[in-house]
Amino acid sequence: MKKGLFIHAVSLILLFSMVLTGLSACNSFSDTEYAIVSENNVSADGFIYDKFENSTVRIAGIEKMPMLLTIPAEIDGMPVAEIGDSAFAGDQTLLYLQFPNADIKLGKRFCSGCTSLLTVDLADSITALPVGAFEECNNLSVINGSSALTEIGSQALASCSALSHFEIPDSLTYLGDEAFRGCTSFTSITLSDSLTYLGESAFWGCENLSKVSIKGSVSISRYAFLDCIALTEVTLGDDIEIIAEEAFRNCRSLYRIQFGKNLKSIESYAFHACDTLTEVVFSGSKDKINISDGNESLDPAN
Repeated sequence: MKKGLFIHAVSLILLFSMVLTGLSACNSFSDTEYAIVSENNVSADGFIYDKFENSTVRIAGIEKMPMLLTIPAEIDGMPVAEIGDSAFAGDQTLLYLQFPNADIKLGKRFCSGCTSLLTVDLADSITALPVGAFEECNNLSVINGSSALTEIGSQALASCSALSHFEIPDSLTYLGDEAFRGCTSFTSITLSDSLTYLGESAFWGCENLSKVSIKGSVSISRYAFLDCIALTEVTLGDDIEIIAEEAFRNCRSLYRIQFGKNLKSIESYAFHACDTLTEVVFSGSKDKINISDGNESLDPAN
């Protein structure tokens, strides 16, 4: 190859590499952190926002909360990328919250303690509820549009005692610690085989929960269903291997449980004080299961 042609070829290769590098750097703003260029701006409709260097914005609050709030997809012509941590926390005016079908990241506890909030309409673009998202929104009874959720963070819906209309989607992979703690209006739940993490105390104190079905291979974490005093029936999938300590402790109405074929360990006091158990079904061999102390309830003959 002549020298000039070689140099030209090398130049083309370098140029192509630079283009590829530039394209790979153009990630969605929801996946990339940008510097803030201005803070505490106020839009015409009262949203307080920070502007990022890529001309997207983060909502930091609102000057005067309306009873019915629709999150805008854009503010002052710029896409809304985030709602900041605790942006609306503690507000006592908000009754109804609606999201646009836009890629918006929700900050931790962005709407916690909004005790007047009754209804939330999510959008298909919302795939995660962050830590403490609606914690202690104790009048929140309806959350629509949860079908796209893959993650519910720790305490995301803790103490939402009025929550009765919420569908745990089949797409859910992560359910954080205490996610539904104290959701006393829940009556039944089904967790699909997509779930890979079930957090500690996830349903602790759901006092009206009566039926539980858990599929897949997720471990049942500590205190997951502690003090679910109305729970009567539990069905566990064949690939669930571990039930951690005190997972179902004090489920004193529980009369039937079916374990899967591959269960390996029931840890200490997992079923302590489940004194009404009369139907205990081991789909696999009970002799191959390590059953720790405090689980005498699993032997109804005694």
